[in-house]
Amino acid sequence: MAASQFYLRYVTFQYSARAILLIKDAGSSGKISEQSILVSDVLDGGGKAMDNEIQILKSLTMMEKVAARLELNVAYFRQGTFKEAELYQDSPFLLDSFSFPENNIFGSTFYLEIQDYKKFNLRTSADQDSAAVFYYGLPFEINGGKYSISLNPDVAVIPGDYRLRIFPLEAIASRYKTSLVVNRIGDQAASSVLELSMLDAVPEKARDVLNTLIDVYNEEEIKDENKVLRNTLQFIDKRVISLVNELDSVEGGIQRYKSANEIISSDAASSMNYTIGEIRSAVQQVSDIEIQKNMLESLENFMDQGEDRYDLIPANLIEKTPVLGGLVNQYNDLVLKNNQLAVTASEKNPSRIAIREQMIDVRALIVQTIKNLQKDIQIPLAEIEKNIEQLRGRMSSIPGLEKRLLEKIRTQAVKENLFLYLLQKREETALTEAVTTAKTRTIDAARASLFPVYPKRKMIRTFSIVIGLLVPLFLIFIRSLFETKIDSEEELKRLSTIPILGRVPLNKGDDRIIVKPGSRSAINEMFRLLRTNLNFINHGKDKQSILITSSISGEGKTFIALNLGITLALANKKVVLLGLDLRKPKLGAYLGTDDSDKGITNYLVGQNNLDDILQTYSKAPNLSYLVSGPAPPNPAELILSDKMQELLAELKERFDYILIDTPPVGLVSDALLLREYVDNLLVVVRHKYTRKVMVRNLQSMYEKDELKNASLIFNGVKQGRSYYGYGGYSYGYNESYYVEE
Repeated sequence: MAASQFYLRYVTFQYSARAILLIKDAGSSGKISEQSILVSDVLDGGGKAMDNEIQILKSLTMMEKVAARLELNVAYFRQGTFKEAELYQDSPFLLDSFSFPENNIFGSTFYLEIQDYKKFNLRTSADQDSAAVFYYGLPFEINGGKYSISLNPDVAVIPGDYRLRIFPLEAIASRYKTSLVVNRIGDQAASSVLELSMLDAVPEKARDVLNTLIDVYNEEEIKDENKVLRNTLQFIDKRVISLVNELDSVEGGIQRYKSANEIISSDAASSMNYTIGEIRSAVQQVSDIEIQKNMLESLENFMDQGEDRYDLIPANLIEKTPVLGGLVNQYNDLVLKNNQLAVTASEKNPSRIAIREQMIDVRALIVQTIKNLQKDIQIPLAEIEKNIEQLRGRMSSIPGLEKRLLEKIRTQAVKENLFLYLLQKREETALTEAVTTAKTRTIDAARASLFPVYPKRKMIRTFSIVIGLLVPLFLIFIRSLFETKIDSEEELKRLSTIPILGRVPLNKGDDRIIVKPGSRSAINEMFRLLRTNLNFINHGKDKQSILITSSISGEGKTFIALNLGITLALANKKVVLLGLDLRKPKLGAYLGTDDSDKGITNYLVGQNNLDDILQTYSKAPNLSYLVSGPAPPNPAELILSDKMQELLAELKERFDYILIDTPPVGLVSDALLLREYVDNLLVVVRHKYTRKVMVRNLQSMYEKDELKNASLIFNGVKQGRSYYGYGGYSYGYNESYYVEE
């Protein structure tokens, strides 16, 4: 809880801003625009792809324009003892202008100390001792850059330490581009509603970034929509100028022809009105076909301007040819997409290469379609011309002047109709450009959250409590997984059903003989308790033979055997201690003699009798002992010999207790060979030394009846644990019962 509170006190909180935007002309949202009312559908490029619009909103170029408009590349901070706070619109000073040196690509950071309204101290490093003094409103140079700082008239000056950070525009735009999240709301296949969200330490900044991004997106959308219209207007203006000259020439020719031939009306033969009407109808048809032919020729000339140019094709001039109109619309869409990608992608971008390949294919189809249409026009034109020739045959009585006049009038009608058609389309296109708006609608303008969304206070505090409980439990669990040694008496009881005869505290000193007459130390009391427990398991027998062993070497069996023998001897019992660990003897070293002196092996091979090898412990006259003697090559065979039975039988006649120190039962079989000759078997288990697997092996042997009359002695128990004592009295909690030595 303390760590979480410290974290929440000094962490920088993040606030969320969210806006919802509708893309009108996308997917199945329908076409809702003013353009559909004013112009033909041929100008409508079709619905937008929502994935493309999302990528445009998240483009670096778009975010750079937002960053430049909001001046996000300049940030102001007020420094505190442990953290600093960003001053988005509340900075007492403002950076008026700056210029970096050419080699500066990482921006600059300045530390300001403000005391009054005239000057300020500026450092370029937080740990810099000396600071330069500059004045507000006056430009200054530092580290090769030029800067000018002035006071903010809307914010009062608060003395203190501040930090000014100047970022490269591309770097700050990339940062906000990364934090921008654009998701589609609703059905991913049909919905055209986008949710724009952003996290920032200053909620007002996140809100302004989203709103400005929507404004920039709408402005760019209008620019793209007007590109086709402006290109169409330019094309129409050129054709209108050309047609004005052509009409003037044709009309002037008619006027001169009538004047030269004294024709005062257009009807030279009133008797042939019906035939002339048919001729005029045919002429009108030829005029319409010529308009189409002229438009196709103009469009063909436009396409022949250069195969490496990708300009927008005027689309509203070919409304009578829907197939060609569809190809032109498809080509214009590809041109717009190519121009949009050119802002953010290079020439080698796979998307741009794919679009250019599509443009080449569509352009080839447009050219081929124009040629096919030109061929198709020739068929009805030939039929009409043939019909006209037939009508001319009927007009054999009409003077040649009338025929030539009709030809001139036909040419005039074609030019005049084309001129009027272009003027109409010019007005429609100009009106459409004037009322063009972005095909978007802001459903919800960006709003910043009132409370931080990250980090979450309640969640962190809850998790701090949970983690505070789980981490210790987890560490204990991990420790228990890797703890392979006996850690407690409870663990020993869990792994084995062999009864525990007693517990012996850890001997902290180097002296191996710790039982002394009159001592009240904890370890002496534990050996006295062990002596008492021996009487319980033997039901008060006066004489006992006890075999003392362990699972592995180092668990303290010789230490237990020696001190238990002394404890019994101090109770006026005649005790003999046998060092039958013939492989690795230690008893002699503990008693200050040499284990290789005359001992048990000398007796077993018949070299000496019992009196020759029997020794008495000087500090306890009732305690005698037999060292192992010289190490034999066949210890197991010696233990199984008849001499061993004779030795034990003779010792039982002389002594009350026979304590036999044998090799570990988990390593060799020597101890098991003697189990038939003893009354009790004591197995020493050492605290934090004996491995759990060895205790399991002892339990297995106990269950197989290989360890008859066995008991455990828990040796080496550390102070502070209540593993030993009698009647609930434990060392560390009832210190008055023992005397520390």
